[in-house]
Amino acid sequence: MKTQILAVAVLASVVTGCSRPPESSSVESMEQKAEAPAKVSVGIVRAQLMEKTANLPAAIESDETAMLMARVEAYVAEVLVDIGDEVEAGQVLVQLSAPELRQRVAQHEAAIKTIHAAKQMTLAELKAAQSQNEVMLVDLALQSSKRDRLSRLVDTGAIESQRLEEAEATLGMANAKIEKSKNAIEMVEAKLLRGAAQLAIEQGKLGEAESLTDYLEIKAPFAGLVVKRNVDAGNLVQPGSSDGMAKPLLTIAKVDKLRAIVHATMDVAAQLTVGGEVSFIADDLPDEKFIGQLSRTSGSYDSRTRMMRAEIDFENPRDEVSGHRRLRAGSYGSATIVLVSKTLPVLPESALRRGVNSTSVVIIQNGVCVISEVKIALEQDGLVGIASGIEAGDQVVVKNPGSLEAEQMLKETQIELVTW
Repeated sequence: MKTQILAVAVLASVVTGCSRPPESSSVESMEQKAEAPAKVSVGIVRAQLMEKTANLPAAIESDETAMLMARVEAYVAEVLVDIGDEVEAGQVLVQLSAPELRQRVAQHEAAIKTIHAAKQMTLAELKAAQSQNEVMLVDLALQSSKRDRLSRLVDTGAIESQRLEEAEATLGMANAKIEKSKNAIEMVEAKLLRGAAQLAIEQGKLGEAESLTDYLEIKAPFAGLVVKRNVDAGNLVQPGSSDGMAKPLLTIAKVDKLRAIVHATMDVAAQLTVGGEVSFIADDLPDEKFIGQLSRTSGSYDSRTRMMRAEIDFENPRDEVSGHRRLRAGSYGSATIVLVSKTLPVLPESALRRGVNSTSVVIIQNGVCVISEVKIALEQDGLVGIASGIEAGDQVVVKNPGSLEAEQMLKETQIELVTW
């Protein structure tokens, strides 16, 4: 029995020694827990513009391209430009020759002159008929008055009725002449209407013929550069066919404004914003950067590539020294598109404490370490833009933040302010 009591006493003594260490040992452990590095690097959070960009291959195309075809069958009289020539809008580029078209214009012009002459003669006939009608109306009024007077005399018995009958016959003849005169006027007016119809027809034919002759001069639809030439003087050219087999005489490309074409994958396309800044570096001009704007997107994905077409407009003025334009259609290069641009509190990446489910930083407030969970918005070139959790002006540990604990006290001599 004594042996059992002694064993229990010994066990109790061992347990007590494990659960309550000596006071000196506990103090030593707390000092080790609170111990911090000799120097803690602390930086000031600053607000900075952060950008998320995407680099995409880009090809330069002309803003507008026109393939100039013949509209009439004709011979080429003269080609006034060659490849590489810059032309102005409305400038004559090719002169065609088709004498039969000009003869057709002359024929219609002559027909119109004939119609105008006939119209003048008809107007004279109309005037004469109207004058004759006026005379007949006066005669009719006279005969009617005479008949009325004779009728009264016959009623009184002053004259014989035969005189009245003769007057009535004369009045009837005057009425008949009036009707004939009216018919003559109507015929002349109908003749004028026919002449007006013939004039309209001839004027329409003349306009058509003149339009065809206008096609003998092939003009530039806009200011641009001649990039292709498929015609020489003396060639017989024919109107372009609907099958698209005929070659254009010339191809004109607009060069004062160009567009870069990129094809964005779905993850990039979802972040594209029309109006965003884009920089472009051409392979043939690696030392120059051209700045433009994202002008438009197709709004849909290509069914084969699952990529979206986007276009960036670039102004392409002449170089003041050489007189040439720097960008060229058909060149290839890289476009850097700004997807996101925000002013955010910024830290170096080394200030982050990355965990499995969260990311945090150590903020120093009056010498006390405060652990603050942060949300990352952007990362770029070793810098991190923070969406929430810190503000510009905060003092944050920028090196080895994992060596510090929440509410840990730092002495003033331990804090080392650094720039980054």
